[in-house]
Amino acid sequence: MIYGYIGCGEHGAGWNFDQVFRCPDAQIIAVCDVDQKRLAAAKEKVDAHYARKARRTSGGCAAHGDFRELIRRKDLDVVGIATPDHWHVIPSIMAAKAGKDVICEKPLTLTVVEGRILSDVVQQTGRIFQTASENRSIDVYIRLIELVRGGVIGRLKHIEVRLPTGNNNSRVGREARAAFERRSPEPPPPTLNYEMWLGQAPMMPYIPARLHGNFRWNLAFSGGVITDWGAHLVDLAQWGHNSEHTGPVTVEGKGDFPPHDAVFNTAPTFDVHYQYADGVTLRLSAGQGDLDPHVRHAGPVVGRTPEPGIRFEGSDGWIESHGWRGSLKASRRPMLDAKIDPQKVKLYRPSEIVKRTDGSKGGEHRNFLDCVKSRKPCYAPAETGHRTITIPHIGNIAMLLGRMLRWNPESERFVGDPEADAMLSRKQRQPWTIANIDAWLRKNS
Repeated sequence: MIYGYIGCGEHGAGWNFDQVFRCPDAQIIAVCDVDQKRLAAAKEKVDAHYARKARRTSGGCAAHGDFRELIRRKDLDVVGIATPDHWHVIPSIMAAKAGKDVICEKPLTLTVVEGRILSDVVQQTGRIFQTASENRSIDVYIRLIELVRGGVIGRLKHIEVRLPTGNNNSRVGREARAAFERRSPEPPPPTLNYEMWLGQAPMMPYIPARLHGNFRWNLAFSGGVITDWGAHLVDLAQWGHNSEHTGPVTVEGKGDFPPHDAVFNTAPTFDVHYQYADGVTLRLSAGQGDLDPHVRHAGPVVGRTPEPGIRFEGSDGWIESHGWRGSLKASRRPMLDAKIDPQKVKLYRPSEIVKRTDGSKGGEHRNFLDCVKSRKPCYAPAETGHRTITIPHIGNIAMLLGRMLRWNPESERFVGDPEADAMLSRKQRQPWTIANIDAWLRKNS
């Protein structure tokens, strides 16, 4: 499969390229980034890899500064997207309409409405789409969901999801850490197409701390840690609850939002509560104590960043994974050894299952390529990724409005609340709008 990759930052070139390189049936021949330094480094990395493998194409890997040029190429089978979050949906839709299969990073969307549009386009075009989260190929999470859906904890009653605190640079690379303290406006560097980097977001002064690696802490570009880490663990919650094509019916919560004009204005700590139509409740929090149900309402954690974790509580006990890919624990140890009939619990098991202690493999990439060949859905198609990230999105809306909201997961609108509905989408700055995609495709066609 011939790849073009859009977004050559620390996760794109630093992680995704390596996952494609280890697949013998895939090759990257074109890369794209608005940062010329990152673009040059990405091209060099691709060329060096295929030179070692004696699979160099004529002229080496092509380098594009405009994603539209890459997508319009006729020699690509698939497009990978590892841009900042506000740039996920527009190139994904354009690539699908151009006849390309797509693998796009999480969190899948910036708003609920653009997620619905993307999911509909993928269905209408018949393209293969993967939301690039490795959760569903990791052994410990597959086993966790198998036990929950197999009834080991009895009737599911509550899901507890804890996330790390946000608005920090503890998980980003050297470049983002260096920029983290530079929070005053500067002229953008000549090697960066800042206007295109902003894309659909409002025009604003260039501030280094807002960009590479740190964009997720500003509401113009992402939703904060609730969408970043939430995209991982809410996906597990939805999977365990078997609610991947629906969502909760109520949401309420509180978040510690900085001033809206702050460089980092997403909520670093929060406590959001949801309820589904079947009575199952979900709590999504950061900085609110550990997963122990006896301290669920403890105050904010001070002086440390809690690890992520998820707990499923049922009528007969609980099972949890504490920490990223953490070993399973249960209210009774024998629950973890329960035999589950695979005919009773039919989970999607990809061909590559990544061992918990092996961080070198991204099973989402192998699953994507397998599905491109078979034309069967991936383990996290667009609809699944959209429904997952809708939950953090409506959580942010409820926190910003400061009131309990009723949600209709069928219409994907709030019940009797036009003010909340207005926050399900945003005005997209010209020319970086979904409405212009068809015109871009017609150019040079």
